[in-house]
Amino acid sequence: MRFGEQCLLDNHNTPILKAYFSALSPEKRAFRKHHHAECEISAFISGSGTYTTSDKSYEFSPGSVFVFSGDEVHCITEIKSDFKLLNLRFMPSLLVSEGGDLSLLKIFFSRSRGFENRIDPSNPSTAVIHNKIKEIARELSEKREGSNTMVRYLLFSIFVSLIRDYDYVDSKDPYIEYKNSVSSIGDALRYIDENLEKPLTLSEISSVAAMSPAYFSTVFKKINGLSPWRYITIRRVERAVELLKTTELTKLDIAMQCGFSSSSNFYKAFTAVTGKRPKDYQAHK
Repeated sequence: MRFGEQCLLDNHNTPILKAYFSALSPEKRAFRKHHHAECEISAFISGSGTYTTSDKSYEFSPGSVFVFSGDEVHCITEIKSDFKLLNLRFMPSLLVSEGGDLSLLKIFFSRSRGFENRIDPSNPSTAVIHNKIKEIARELSEKREGSNTMVRYLLFSIFVSLIRDYDYVDSKDPYIEYKNSVSSIGDALRYIDENLEKPLTLSEISSVAAMSPAYFSTVFKKINGLSPWRYITIRRVERAVELLKTTELTKLDIAMQCGFSSSSNFYKAFTAVTGKRPKDYQAHK
């Protein structure tokens, strides 16, 4: 269950960061391949249980902090005691301002072999990061003067700490900085989100970013951590989930409104992204 969702908006009134709490009671849950396009940083406020990725399981407790890149599989498979979880989700390309330092995103895309999704609980910096995540949520909720700037500062300082204070980044991996392309990729992301119901083409989307299709695909994946088509599929499924929860539309109508060319393509993509079937989200049935 989500509650208290807060957003940071860019100059186009588009959410570039979402912060929300989740609260659940003890239960065991089947592992499902849960995906989303945004990167995620999570802080457990209370409770304990197990967080499972595609190849490992981690125990969590109050103070635990987890980091996931876009499209990285993760699922809470056991809740041992009532928990409260604070999540931050964001698209990297929309958080880095024009000319910003993309190297701060190495924690998501240039990881060392020693990287762990649950950052080292014995490292003193982990408690500091945990507090900064809570402070970001507080800034977004209270909306005081300068809160937008403070949120960016806190988020970037978390990135710096993850790079400096942990052996999680591969220093030998050349991370090419496409600084001048961030704004153009942001334009393309907005265009995709505003036209998900249409039969989008790579040529069409790349033209919005004023790039060739091949170069656009390279830059998009470097900055966002997933391909343009993977991003489009996830966003279409996320929109379908909202329609399933909030409307009485048939699944076929929803598939069409979300840009899927057939029911079979819709069901295949939906299961791959959410690990569930469309009917599992229809609360009214």
